[in-house]
Amino acid sequence: MRILHIAAHMGAGAGKAISGMAISDRENKHRIILLDRPEKSDHIIRCRQRGIEVLICTEKEQIKREVSEADVVVVNWWHHPLTYKALAEISEIPARIVLWSHVNGLNYPVLKPEFAAGFDACMFTSEASFHNPDWKDADRAGIQEHSALVYGMGDFQPQGFPAKQRYDITHKIRIGYVGSLDYAKLHPDFASWLKAAAECDKNIRFEIAGDLSQALSDDVEKMGISEYVQFLGFRMDIQELLPSWDIFIYLLNPFNFATTENALLEAMASGLPVVASDGAVERTIIEDGENGLFASEKNTFAQKIKELSENMELRKALGRKAREDMIEKYDSERNRFRFNTVINKVMNNPKKTHNFKTVLGEDALRWFLSGCSREDAERLEELSEYSKENSDWKEAVLSAGGFEGIYKGRSKGSVEQFSRYYPGDKRLKNLARIMKESQEAFI
Repeated sequence: MRILHIAAHMGAGAGKAISGMAISDRENKHRIILLDRPEKSDHIIRCRQRGIEVLICTEKEQIKREVSEADVVVVNWWHHPLTYKALAEISEIPARIVLWSHVNGLNYPVLKPEFAAGFDACMFTSEASFHNPDWKDADRAGIQEHSALVYGMGDFQPQGFPAKQRYDITHKIRIGYVGSLDYAKLHPDFASWLKAAAECDKNIRFEIAGDLSQALSDDVEKMGISEYVQFLGFRMDIQELLPSWDIFIYLLNPFNFATTENALLEAMASGLPVVASDGAVERTIIEDGENGLFASEKNTFAQKIKELSENMELRKALGRKAREDMIEKYDSERNRFRFNTVINKVMNNPKKTHNFKTVLGEDALRWFLSGCSREDAERLEELSEYSKENSDWKEAVLSAGGFEGIYKGRSKGSVEQFSRYYPGDKRLKNLARIMKESQEAFI
């Protein structure tokens, strides 16, 4: 079958998921079109080296032609502004279209039931997605009937990861983290949690891998813990780096969009003992006290780090159980089988049109609001009416202070990102200004 992936880009976890599935699937022919010019190209290069076409596709007619010629279209969704434009453009093209969600949909960006129901099938990258609080029982039953769990782990082979061999510590305790350093995903009190652990044990060093954000860099400096934190930048040698650490931490924003969490899976596959935040997605991967530990606040986190630092047998038991569980649960062949089961089932249906315009609306503000909770959408739509010239502009800015940080960043479906892609939308521009000033007012 000719499977066409539509994706905004191929960075981070989604890029790994798409490229890994396309490379490892021997049954079908995959083709990938990107809606934006990529910032990172490692996954694209991997695909092209294996004969899989990856095209930058920004013209409407080209997108429509690609969709028309495919047997099945997989829309890779994480609330990127350009995805909605593409969906609006292909609404009148008969096609078989599958949604592959690369965010959990529980928090912003929220996966609305009417959006999910507009596809011929859905694939979710976390079990947590099936417990979406925004779905009524009837919605849930209907979506689950044509849905499947397909992890976004690409061709991940946990048994192939170098396993940690020694658990004794003869040096400073090396505590690692790999992943997003944007507060849209990272715990907002990440730096203060590190400080609490450092105050509990001066013999530790945090080694943080990822593209450094200015906000996190500033917070580490403000907390006075720079001597305990080493920023490693974006790394391509994670497999080799992981076994050198003694402990792995994974502290996510309570309102995160996490799904498969490849960085966490890889750390556990390497046999690292993990201390993670206690959230819906984390609970689908970690069993507290069995293959990792949870912490709900900074003092508990500090105690867990101290406990692990002082107990080699506990580090070894948790690490080895983590590796065993990853090998058993996250098998890429079974994951690929689930993917192909969805595709084969959809292939039994005739092509049809999908009127996404009805569900999503036809303008950029509506597309942005479609990923917000109903309550947030109402408040944000109201705020979008305020321009700088309004006498109560300051009240609008103060009102925006209660919105989560993900709305205020530069990417991850933020207001600014939507406004940047659709500069002609005046109400989005108003919202972006409000969010920016609100963030500055609360610093």
